[in-house]
Amino acid sequence: MKNFTTNMLLKNLIKNLPQNLKKLPIKGLALNSKDVKKGFIFFAIKGNKFNGENYIHKAIKNGAIIIICSNKCKFKSTKVNIIKTKKIRHYLSEITSRFYKLKPKNIIAVTGTNGKTSVADFFYQILQMNNIPVASIGTLGIRYKKKFIKTNLTSPDVITLHKNLQELKKNKIDNVIIEASSHGLDQNRLDNLKLKAGIFTNFSQDHLDYHKTMKAYLKAKLILFSKLLPKKSYMITDKFIKEYSTLEKISKNRKLRVLDISRTFNNVKKLSLSLVGSFQIKNLSMAILAARLCNLNQIKIDSVLKKIKNVDGRLDLIKKYPNNIRVFIDYAHTPDALQKVIKSIKNSFNNKISLVFGCGGERDFKKRSLMAKIAKSFCEKIYVTDDNPRKEDPKKIRKEIINYLKGSNYFNIGNRSKAIK
Repeated sequence: MKNFTTNMLLKNLIKNLPQNLKKLPIKGLALNSKDVKKGFIFFAIKGNKFNGENYIHKAIKNGAIIIICSNKCKFKSTKVNIIKTKKIRHYLSEITSRFYKLKPKNIIAVTGTNGKTSVADFFYQILQMNNIPVASIGTLGIRYKKKFIKTNLTSPDVITLHKNLQELKKNKIDNVIIEASSHGLDQNRLDNLKLKAGIFTNFSQDHLDYHKTMKAYLKAKLILFSKLLPKKSYMITDKFIKEYSTLEKISKNRKLRVLDISRTFNNVKKLSLSLVGSFQIKNLSMAILAARLCNLNQIKIDSVLKKIKNVDGRLDLIKKYPNNIRVFIDYAHTPDALQKVIKSIKNSFNNKISLVFGCGGERDFKKRSLMAKIAKSFCEKIYVTDDNPRKEDPKKIRKEIINYLKGSNYFNIGNRSKAIK
């Protein structure tokens, strides 16, 4: 992306400043001391893994002229101005949205346990095939105009997000879909965006290592609707999910307009598409409603639906053998997603299923027994393998899964490529 430099006086970013600071020119913002250059504001934020307050000296050395940190921060300096605040993440979001003030007209955020990437990708495909400038931001990175920028998080950090939204606007892109993770919503990464709509796909167990309880996890997901969507904006969801009554209450309190996918789903179901599984039809239905909100008419949407491709790694048919054996890859990493994928394959092909799977390390441990039980209920053969153990002992993870597979036809093969072979 072209780099447009932005220069702004501090008084346009922060209110109630002492007179001597008002006309200070700010050349950039940074969360990482390595990104700091001369004339930057450095936000020293305490995260899950790193504490930005430990890098203040480095940021000053690199040229930071303002340090913003929490009220509890002990740092003192005569060389640089320090601003302390109670709600540092909220402050970061406010300042960043003022610094990068250009934004695409139609920004849609999608949240839910599963399906975010598919909804975002289908939306992207529908608009792109209709030659409408579009971008998507999420698990697959930032995509626009045949370009791709890799990001490390599903919902990028606040500065990356606002900066890229400004660049997209300068590239004449007015339609953007953003995957909103529960972590991103909980950490105010999507605050201060003028959203056109929010999409809620579904809800099931995940990320309990971070949120601790299902109640806290759901509350984080609902921030998109309870706090971020402006009045009279749209909520796209499925009225047959059990969270619908909660979503409906929020929509009444906040005067949001609810769009249910039922009718769209029934129409799409009649088409012979290359997508396997009713959950993919649901994801596509949500993407269609989002495309409608970007002023694309139904005739133009319908004209491209048969060309819609499956997202890489989402119930992706990668090989079909002459004896009718099919090989699918799916990203399913939650109990609910695994069950839906296996059931969809059973419903479509009614075949005996062999499953190769594992669970990631240092994450929600309770998922392991649940996923093992699902595998045991639906699959003929189960190959337990390693799946990104991080710093946890992979043998221990496999053992935890195998404890719940007793009595089934399973194989313990740590090496992933061997397990697949």
